[in-house]
Amino acid sequence: MPRHPVNLHRAWHAHIYFDAASVEQARALATQAGELFKAQVGRVHEKEVGPHPRWSVQLAFSGQTFDALIPWLDAHRDGLDILVHGLSGDDLADHTDHAYWLGRDWPLKLEMFGG
Repeated sequence: MPRHPVNLHRAWHAHIYFDAASVEQARALATQAGELFKAQVGRVHEKEVGPHPRWSVQLAFSGQTFDALIPWLDAHRDGLDILVHGLSGDDLADHTDHAYWLGRDWPLKLEMFGG
């Protein structure tokens, strides 16, 4: 069973995963999160990028926003899977030790971090 996100870091990313059928749903979720929580919304990637095995859009936010944003994302994701990870400066640890999932957990392409 996936661990529930715990607010242990000053900065965070949430990667909303989607596919062709759910791209507009993901775009709307990210936009609304950006507006409501002042999260920085990244590009909507309709291809696999970095360690992500699915199409994704990134939200960047602070630990101060975490406690309000994460429960909101979980309640509004409507079947979308979301990777949430802290930013410690160690990319491998951030995507493993500091990673949490809302929904299904996907195996990441960690080899790019030497993992």
